[in-house]
Amino acid sequence: MAIRIGFLTPSGANLPSVRFRVLPFVDLGRQQGLDFFWKRIPKSMVRRYPFFSRLPWADVYVVQQKLFSTLELSALRRKCGKLVFDFDDAVWTLPAHDLQGMKQRRRAAKFADRFGRQCASSDLCIAGNRFLADKALEYQKNVSILPTGLDTDKYVCGSGGNEGDAVLVGWMGTSGNLPYLDEPMEALTPHVGPIQFSVVSNARYEGVGKDVTFWSAWSPELEVRQLQAMHIGLMPLHDTEYTRGKCGFKILQYMACGVVPVASDVGANAEIIEHGMDGFLVRKPEEWAEYVLRLAHDPDLREKMAQAARRKVVAEFDIKALADRLWRVLGV
Repeated sequence: MAIRIGFLTPSGANLPSVRFRVLPFVDLGRQQGLDFFWKRIPKSMVRRYPFFSRLPWADVYVVQQKLFSTLELSALRRKCGKLVFDFDDAVWTLPAHDLQGMKQRRRAAKFADRFGRQCASSDLCIAGNRFLADKALEYQKNVSILPTGLDTDKYVCGSGGNEGDAVLVGWMGTSGNLPYLDEPMEALTPHVGPIQFSVVSNARYEGVGKDVTFWSAWSPELEVRQLQAMHIGLMPLHDTEYTRGKCGFKILQYMACGVVPVASDVGANAEIIEHGMDGFLVRKPEEWAEYVLRLAHDPDLREKMAQAARRKVVAEFDIKALADRLWRVLGV
């Protein structure tokens, strides 16, 4: 008899961690005849307690990202044989710019306390990269690394970028990460003309060089085509505890669609990109222009690196291969 596995998520289907670390596995599991299901955790504390009381029994519950109180963890443990905590962000802290006030520092301290307790109370922690795994190992000896993958049958190379002679340098992400664009845009804005800039997000970019970028509203229906229009994809990050927890998924989206990534040499970015082979890693601000212009002026190099990037994602980060790894650690 197949074991029953439930996934609990902090938000709905459009949250990236739910879209790529939960729903594809639930779908693949069901296709293989496995007893998988997922439920969204209510945000309201008042609604959360009856939610736990009505949860069906599962052999395994996988909690995605959400940090629970002691009482909630106790209630959940009574509903399952094995508890798994899956996370692909530094959920024990906040972005550096959010740690300025006393209130926010207290909030981060609460997250850190809950993170340690939840890791220790779980039977297994699944982390999205090595940095996250090392943090979990401080509290739990049973830790596995599972990168965030994607469906390489859906994320495919396009027709070769935007129309015209200009090379399109793009960035895709949520509005909270838009400030990271300021450093590369400061270096790249003087070179507008041979290169053009595209920002795909839920809000317009209002930082350095905003007048030379064009904006497209992100949507799940248009996402792949928006990626395929790019030649070069930017992934800038500041080097902080919070950003070292990021798992480089944006890079994988670029690479799967034949877009060469140019990324900060931070955290998982360096685990994914082989510098000079399937992307470039930036260590100094002036290197944004150096690497982007090298790619822009050498289409043969750009094509060679794009093909290498695509091969790597298919071989190492396709969701079907990662599903097999997840089944093993969950005991399916």
